[in-house]
Amino acid sequence: MDPVLRRVDELLDDEVLVDGVVERMRARFPQSTRRGRRGTSAETALRMLVLKHLRKWSYEQLEWEVTGNLVYRYFCRIDGEKVPDAKTMVRLGQLLDGDALKALFSRVVEQAVQRRVTRGRKMRVDTTVVEAPVRYPSDSRLCEDVTEVACREMLRLRSVGVAAPASFRNVQRSVRRRQREITQASRRPGGREVRRRALRRPYRRLLAITRRVLRQAEEMVKRARRRRRPLSGRLRRSMQTLARVVALGARVVAQTKMRVFKGNPKGVDKLVSIFEPETRILRRGKVHKPTEFGQMVKVQEAEGGIVTDIGVVTEHDSALLIPSVEHHRRVFERPPRVLATDRGFFSLENVRVAEAMGVACVAIPRPGHRPEAWLARERSRPFRRARAWRAGGEARIARLKHTFEMDRTRYRGARGIERSAYWAGISNNLVAIARHAG
Repeated sequence: MDPVLRRVDELLDDEVLVDGVVERMRARFPQSTRRGRRGTSAETALRMLVLKHLRKWSYEQLEWEVTGNLVYRYFCRIDGEKVPDAKTMVRLGQLLDGDALKALFSRVVEQAVQRRVTRGRKMRVDTTVVEAPVRYPSDSRLCEDVTEVACREMLRLRSVGVAAPASFRNVQRSVRRRQREITQASRRPGGREVRRRALRRPYRRLLAITRRVLRQAEEMVKRARRRRRPLSGRLRRSMQTLARVVALGARVVAQTKMRVFKGNPKGVDKLVSIFEPETRILRRGKVHKPTEFGQMVKVQEAEGGIVTDIGVVTEHDSALLIPSVEHHRRVFERPPRVLATDRGFFSLENVRVAEAMGVACVAIPRPGHRPEAWLARERSRPFRRARAWRAGGEARIARLKHTFEMDRTRYRGARGIERSAYWAGISNNLVAIARHAG
């Protein structure tokens, strides 16, 4: 066994980690502890999920690798038994979400503190963007998604006897034609204004198709709800999906009209994807990627390479600083001696409160004009050393993204980005503790 993996194996023998998974599995159904066939043990589920994120595997790769490798079988406590298949691991991965995953992360941080991998003398915090699993959100593609999902679910409901509107038909071929017309118009020579006028006609046709499909979907949802014979679980979900697409499709039509026909592309609540409606449009000023689609994630770190806090945030950077110091104090039972962040976290109130909480060196560069007294502060030796240490936070974020797959989440849903962030933090901390022990 790889030396790092062997030490991770010892860390996962912790009873608190396994008990957290057991409690979550017991809460799946009211009779989970007394009825049903024998399922995957909590220890095996935890170890397989950790191995998946340590190795950057998909669920199919996880099943394949563990099946054919005796070392991985031993690590996952499977030995000669049957390996859980990919679908089972998908359900177990979805089960360990939210508060349960946060508790696992907190316990790994406690292990790092108990083993003195970090003593909490230094603290740095930064934010980064984790991209959602969506394609580039052009208006024509959003209309295509709306019509595709609506037609699919209406065909499914019609197959079980729900009456569809008389004018209903699958319009995907018409939508693809309109897409080709939009592509050709967008390449027309003659300047931006010529292309903008040329785009209006195919967009007008595309919006007419989309609005007609939405009206038919709304009518079909009403008929399905008036149906006397109850729908099965799968068909009930189809009806709920159809109702959700009707609501989101109205937003897609409104924002497309606003951009194409009124020339107003800006919108605070602009919808980026009907599959991931929580996705935000974020502009961080990066040259290679000026616009990103996802969520903002805070990464808080102590010395020793231990990530002490991670999660999705919606506040401005300056509003995150003092809560981060308070979290550090709860973990280590004392404030850090050195606090280092970038200028986005700066405010005079933040500096004053952090120093009042007991932080000896608050190294936050001040943006804009700096008085002579502040320049002398930034030129001092402790400030320069703390600022140099803060630069390592960029490397930590790069490691989380490229080694532990936090750059673009594979998980869908409202909590998909949060799951990716917590698993990246857990994997990073386990490897850091293992290497410290070696």
